[in-house]
Amino acid sequence: MERQNFVSLWIGSINDDESLSKYVELDYNEDEGDFIPSQFLIDFDIDIDELDEDFIEKVAHEKSCNNLSELIGGSSYDSVILPRFENIVGTAIPEQINAAVLLYNFEYDGREKEINAKNYTFKFIGAVPYV
Repeated sequence: MERQNFVSLWIGSINDDESLSKYVELDYNEDEGDFIPSQFLIDFDIDIDELDEDFIEKVAHEKSCNNLSELIGGSSYDSVILPRFENIVGTAIPEQINAAVLLYNFEYDGREKEINAKNYTFKFIGAVPYV
């Protein structure tokens, strides 16, 4: 749900940055004038009206990352959120992780923890304040 000054994090594995963009980005239906939920929102049962698309940040690396700072270092507020997420998962992350999705001003309730699809896997890690 929308919550100011919080960020929710998912980590996972996906083929490349283009695939991640297609998975996360919202489509627009010109005929109806509405945004269409991305597969990411559908997978994690997130209502499109509960978030602002301008506050979605994503990253995909070519190779797997072995720690959280390598994965999301350089993201918005990383000096604040990295230690907070490391308190949840530790510094090391599971093998084969090369991608992350961060939703700012959003506190996910964790109702859907993990998605394992044919071409990607993502797992909800947690939500922390970024200020």
